[in-house]
Amino acid sequence: MQTDTRIQSFSRSLRFSDKPLFKDADILECDHIPDQVLFRDDELEELAFLIRPGLRGQRPANILCRGLPATGKTTCIHHLFAEIRHLPGTGGTLIPVYVNCQRSRTAFAVFSTIYQELVGHAPPSSGIPLRRLMDAVAKALQSGRQSWGESRGETGRRSPTQSERQSERQSGKQSERPILLVCLDDIHHLIHEGTATQILSSLLRIYLDYPGCRVSVILVESDLSLDLSRALDRSVTSSLCAQEVFFAPYTATQIRGILKERARQAVYPGVVAPVILDLITDRTTAILPVDLRVGLDLLKRSILRAERAAHPAVTEEDVAAAYGDARVTYLRGLVSGLTGKERALLSLIAEMEEEARVREEEARIREEEARIREEEARKREEETRNREEARNREESGLRETDELDSSGEKGESSENDENDENSDISKNDSIDMIDMIDDPMKRRPTSGQIYSRLQEMIEEDHRRRRSLDAAAKAGEVAAATCAEPEPGYSTGKRGAHTPTSCTPTSWTPFPHTPFPYTPFPYSSCSYTSFYEHLRSLESYKLIGIKGVQGRGKTSAITLRYAAADVKRLCEAEEARQGEGEKMEKR
Repeated sequence: MQTDTRIQSFSRSLRFSDKPLFKDADILECDHIPDQVLFRDDELEELAFLIRPGLRGQRPANILCRGLPATGKTTCIHHLFAEIRHLPGTGGTLIPVYVNCQRSRTAFAVFSTIYQELVGHAPPSSGIPLRRLMDAVAKALQSGRQSWGESRGETGRRSPTQSERQSERQSGKQSERPILLVCLDDIHHLIHEGTATQILSSLLRIYLDYPGCRVSVILVESDLSLDLSRALDRSVTSSLCAQEVFFAPYTATQIRGILKERARQAVYPGVVAPVILDLITDRTTAILPVDLRVGLDLLKRSILRAERAAHPAVTEEDVAAAYGDARVTYLRGLVSGLTGKERALLSLIAEMEEEARVREEEARIREEEARIREEEARKREEETRNREEARNREESGLRETDELDSSGEKGESSENDENDENSDISKNDSIDMIDMIDDPMKRRPTSGQIYSRLQEMIEEDHRRRRSLDAAAKAGEVAAATCAEPEPGYSTGKRGAHTPTSCTPTSWTPFPHTPFPYTPFPYSSCSYTSFYEHLRSLESYKLIGIKGVQGRGKTSAITLRYAAADVKRLCEAEEARQGEGEKMEKR
């Protein structure tokens, strides 16, 4: 009976409303490429103008797309690349390749993506040197000039002369020479990994080693504080000469327009009312930094909540219930893309941020209590003064009113002086608390404090490892001591299966060596490497770095998301990856 009830309850959980609300739920996915990119006409026109020479067999200009996250940079690139692939009459002249640098951070990974786009399948994941992979990419590009080489009976890789280029332009054969257009999205990941200079140099100067190969790049950058001219080698910046296209953040009106268009395509009419769309827009713009992907996810989750509750349309309650999930959706994606060291450092910053918040709250409470005490003391003194004045009036009579007023003023002045002294003492006692509240450098952890805590955690991890090693050795000794004697050498009268008093099963680990043990990602860390990891977290827009590094000063580190959410997601991601490693070992 209970089993039938559970089955019915589970079936009700799977059922939605009788009338489906979605026409196409994929429209609300963050990776959906719309047929029309709204509010980015000027940027698309500028990108098309810079890319257009490639359709005529000329090398396009190198482009740098800059803008905050979720401003349409990647969507515009995908939209243009789709148009190029389906544009009739190009004949494969311009070959667009999109590379996500968040996943592909090495030169081998980048050229593997290019190879797969050119050849149609991925190269072997190991056993092939980078130079050989680059040879394969260049050979695939040069195969576009095969007709020109075969017509002259040449198999070598020499560059055409000026007269041959002119002949090609006149005969229209230049369009048969393909040009590679590589988009490196989130280029800051390559910069932090130290591979950006090598990759860009290999792409931009590929014509030196492989004549006839031409490559242009589109760099997409979300970190506005990053200066590519300083981050890259001078030889690369001289060859790059990129034209910048800036993507301004979406306004609240533009975000509402995009959500309205997506909702029109994704759901049936009447499901999302204008007032609900306004509410979702307000919730989206309330989260800083403003992220359109949060709005799309909130819209999708609100509709799913409405279907679950069998509502014919989305209600305010559905939006409120979905808001808690949507606000951490993008954060979860960022945390999953971090390395183990970056995730450990982010978790440490969240822990110190939470400690600073607790201290700040305690300081504010103490300040409020001090203010209340001062107010109560002032009220008591005022009541005492009023009683004294009333008693003096009764004793002296109305004739001495003026004198009493003057003496009252003097008394009030002297009492105010005493109150001022008491107030000064109270203020001196709480000056540190006030400074903590007013000064962001004191209430937020600094890079120096975080690095010191990191070194403490590394040292603690080393102590735990030494304790585990000592415990393991002690266990081996105990196991060897308590081993059963070999047959024929036993002196006791116990049976073969009678346990001894020191059997290894009775051994317990030492209290100071907890099991299971998860090693700390950092075994050692220099301050330079530590600050590079901070810069990497800043590029993800997970933290903010304020202040000048150097000259005895440290930078104030500000967490851009709630510390509790960051800590919880870091722990969940660590547990998920740990389970994945266990499954792989099995």
